[in-house]
Amino acid sequence: MTVAWTEGLDVARVRGLYPTLADGTATLDGAFAALQPESVIRAVIATLRSAPAQPGSTSERSLRSGRAADRARLAAADLLNAEPADVALADGPASLLWRLTAALSADWRFGDTVVLSRLDSDLVARSWRHAARARGVGIHHAEVDLDTGAVPAWQYEELIDRHTRIVTVALGNPATGMVPDITSIAEVAHQHGALVVADAGVTPAYYPLDLAELGADIVLVTGAVFGGPLVSAAVTRPGLAGEIASGGTAADAFDLLPLPVELLDGFTAAVDHLADLDEHAVGSRRERLAVSVPAAGVYAGVLYARLDEELRTMPHVTVLGGPERDLPVAAFTVAEHTPEQVGRHLTARRISAWTGPSGMTELLHAYGADEFGGATFLGVMPHTAPAEIGQFLDAIRELKS
Repeated sequence: MTVAWTEGLDVARVRGLYPTLADGTATLDGAFAALQPESVIRAVIATLRSAPAQPGSTSERSLRSGRAADRARLAAADLLNAEPADVALADGPASLLWRLTAALSADWRFGDTVVLSRLDSDLVARSWRHAARARGVGIHHAEVDLDTGAVPAWQYEELIDRHTRIVTVALGNPATGMVPDITSIAEVAHQHGALVVADAGVTPAYYPLDLAELGADIVLVTGAVFGGPLVSAAVTRPGLAGEIASGGTAADAFDLLPLPVELLDGFTAAVDHLADLDEHAVGSRRERLAVSVPAAGVYAGVLYARLDEELRTMPHVTVLGGPERDLPVAAFTVAEHTPEQVGRHLTARRISAWTGPSGMTELLHAYGADEFGGATFLGVMPHTAPAEIGQFLDAIRELKS
């Protein structure tokens, strides 16, 4: 994926939208612990004060939640240039995947197969494996090129055939930062009648996504990776939900009740925040997303390029994957230091990076990082200041044996 340069992002203004930045910590956790802007915090508090009830009843509280769900579906649709009727909501990716796998595996037969990716998160891989094993369905895997951190699209020609039912694509993993050629993968999958289920991962914070251009049948989005609450959405291609729910909407096919009603307006506010990162963006929310998100992606990418170049000159640091990457995120190891030790060192210097569970077990195993206790993860965000990159690099240099 490529984006055009824009000078619209004013990082000083963007930083002012995040109250947590006032404590002076350089927050480089990326999608693992994205900061919530003030607008999201206020939206959630306002909803809680209204004592929300589940939608479906005739009370004002219930009707109000129904309207909040409609707004959240519209926001998710704008993220993918889709329609609200093609959006399902859940209280997190685990719930959404449970509903998806149950619905889509209902007609699987012995001899069918699913194609997973080694870049899939543990949650995604585990969900589809469970469904496959319950139905006696075979499992194939697309492998990672360890030099680049990418999943080459050519291998899908051999992995997908007329028995393939599902192909998963990790659209934005938080380790190698590579975005697969999903359009080519989807073309092969659809030639054989398979469905493509993509996990958007961290991409919504850096790229304007378009469901039709991607070619995916379903794209999973989680608000927490771009500063929203733990609300997840499945955005489906037109007509898919009707095929599964006998003419119904995506909500009929995949919504998992009860909905996280106290968080829905927070999800909408997070999408609005993405759309307004560039103060010069105008038009509809979708039009503003198409300007603001690339501006944020280019800004973060420039900062990340400096960070990556410096890290790779440090003999005690190993960055997983190659220097060319589509997203400003990374996983790295430090010689003779566990991630926990690295994390404590960074914390003492007012820097936050992610050293906890990553949900990338297979990828870390492939790189051998699990032998050293895992990896440290970082992500450059639209609110990251250039000085924070220097602060981080100085702290990592101090860890040289």
